[in-house]
Amino acid sequence: MAHRQDGGTREGFPLLTDPVSKDSAPLFVENLLRGEKPRAEWMCGVEFELFGYDRARSFERIDAEQVQRVLAGFAPSSNDIVHEGGTVVEVGDGQNRLTVEPGGQVEFSGAPQRRLADVERELRRYLSRLREVAESNRLAFLAVGFDPLRTIEEQCWFPKMRYEVMRPYLAAHGRRAWDMMCRTCAVQSNLDYGAPEDLAKKFLVGNRLAPAVTAMFANSPFEGGRPSGYKSTRAAAWLDTDPARAGLPPPALEDDFAPEDYVAYALDVPMIFVQRGGRYLGAVAGLRFREFLERGHGSLRPVFGDWADHLTTIFTDARLKQHVELRSADANDLEMSLALQALWKGLLYDPAALDEALRLAPRLKSADAVALRERVARDGLAAAHAGVNVLRLARETVALAAEGLARVAPDEVSYLDVLRERVIGEGVCPADILLRNWEGAWHGSMERALLHLRAA
Repeated sequence: MAHRQDGGTREGFPLLTDPVSKDSAPLFVENLLRGEKPRAEWMCGVEFELFGYDRARSFERIDAEQVQRVLAGFAPSSNDIVHEGGTVVEVGDGQNRLTVEPGGQVEFSGAPQRRLADVERELRRYLSRLREVAESNRLAFLAVGFDPLRTIEEQCWFPKMRYEVMRPYLAAHGRRAWDMMCRTCAVQSNLDYGAPEDLAKKFLVGNRLAPAVTAMFANSPFEGGRPSGYKSTRAAAWLDTDPARAGLPPPALEDDFAPEDYVAYALDVPMIFVQRGGRYLGAVAGLRFREFLERGHGSLRPVFGDWADHLTTIFTDARLKQHVELRSADANDLEMSLALQALWKGLLYDPAALDEALRLAPRLKSADAVALRERVARDGLAAAHAGVNVLRLARETVALAAEGLARVAPDEVSYLDVLRERVIGEGVCPADILLRNWEGAWHGSMERALLHLRAA
């Protein structure tokens, strides 16, 4: 989960500085499998992104100085603030963390929790404090998947060294890569796994059911102050971002997937940077990690930390570290964000539900999987392709999650009520509600839309 160190384990091996070579693939697999936990220790972690705007400047996006003030407002002491050079880039209290995305989006990464009530408590505590910070600085924070107001030219890039290297690389590998970096927000679920077979099932389900989850949580129908033509403009931006590292990973198409396949896939994903001496070096950009292991690059020789960093530059719908990250949902309000955690917990933490979810999830060829995602970005729950009726699939998915959650955490099933009402009952996603109001009672007022989307 977000606060864990990707390169370390409880035993402290491997170290980030340990050399690696072309023979290190088994080490990478072993390190991945060290995330295995007994079922009694499985937890849920949430990552929750919001856009910040300056109410005193006609809802311009907040700039780097304002972002740093927001972060500092959460620090219990100066020892809890992480600087990069002279820039505040992170605040942590030993449990939860607050970090910054490339366009100044603020991300809350919650400590893993056994109970969803504890996830809810920490999110509510965060939002309560964020409202105080927002009011004292005349700011507003929106829970929405895509910046509904500001163009790419109006974005305030955050001066973090990692982003300075990623920015030119990704711009050359996807027409909407900068939109992805600056103008998207998501809510993410991080879940644990058991034996390798359990990990494989969760990876396959997380990727194959991603279009249905994107549709259920589509919450970004605006761009430039008007409807964009998409239910999830965020998903549309991701579809035009570096296909070598985003979307559906090829191993998720195979029924006999094993953790070794994910490592093999990641070895062939081009690199963006390595870290040395606190600096991000783009000299390796475009070099497949496998090639870097074989011959290095100039004076740079690979270490385990390079692999850990490389995994963070893979942006698939579901990705693996020492846990499973489920990344297919637009940013949403608190109720929907908690429903997302409940949905994935119900699907993945009950063995019978997990097996049924794997049976239920579409098994598509690569071209059809991409085409389905394109239709979901535009049409949300109304999408259909290659025999997949997304609304029907979403309804079955929600019902299955409720059954699974009733077995593993019966007191948490109520978190799915909003999905049972909207998806199963009405067949709508948040974008449908936004557009219905836009065309109806709001009379095309973006001001009304912003009030509806405001989280702090």
